[in-house]
Amino acid sequence: MLGWRVLLDKLPTKTNLLVRGVQLQHSLCELCHAHEENAEYLFFSCKVSQMVWNMCDRWLGVSTVHHVKAKANFQHFHLYDLNSRQNLVWKGMWLAIIGEIWKHRNGVIFNHRKVDPREIFDQAQVAAWV
Repeated sequence: MLGWRVLLDKLPTKTNLLVRGVQLQHSLCELCHAHEENAEYLFFSCKVSQMVWNMCDRWLGVSTVHHVKAKANFQHFHLYDLNSRQNLVWKGMWLAIIGEIWKHRNGVIFNHRKVDPREIFDQAQVAAWV
């Protein structure tokens, strides 16, 4: 469900909340405070999220360019040299990273957690195998 909402830009990101008339203290990304928070920025352009994607690449032993558009990024998670089952696992890792970035972002907002890209990646690894 979360992946679908990311691809359709239907998450309650700060930009989407502002469009709906919700009053916020600020509209900056909670992970980096460098840019307005929309889904594509939060998950794919934010320096913290980029660190997480780079950790995933190193873990898998791949070198790649990550797209900043949600649909292109998701489609990128299909490798032609993998069979369909391996690609399913690969797409599961995409969903796990997206889920952990969102969960971590919410923890920063609601529980005053410290931003930690390593924790996001570690939790995504666990989530991908559950």
